[in-house]
Amino acid sequence: MVVYAEERGCITQFELGEMYERGEPGKRDYDEAFKWYRIAARRGFRRAQHRLGSLYARGLGVAQDLPRAYAWCRVAAIQDSRPARRKLRQIEAHMNSDEIRRGRWLAQDYYDRYVSRDDR
Repeated sequence: MVVYAEERGCITQFELGEMYERGEPGKRDYDEAFKWYRIAARRGFRRAQHRLGSLYARGLGVAQDLPRAYAWCRVAAIQDSRPARRKLRQIEAHMNSDEIRRGRWLAQDYYDRYVSRDDR
């Protein structure tokens, strides 16, 4: 499955991340989920961007980082993801103004690099 996902598109990579995140209790692998969500998120897949933000927010598979969580959820929210909008509000409630400013800066950077690329 992993080799297949590496060669396929971002939907397959997202699904692999989802499989690792939502596996049976005790068999979940958040490190692998983070890896696959990040690959799909960087390819512009908004569901993966939202999930990546959620992992950053909870500190699962990666150190907790609210500005990065905010940024990835904001990128997905800009692309009309309702779940990402809800998560964005939850994350923002736990951030100070400097963290929000950093999150917005990162969101613009991620959007420019991974969503609004000229080759799309």
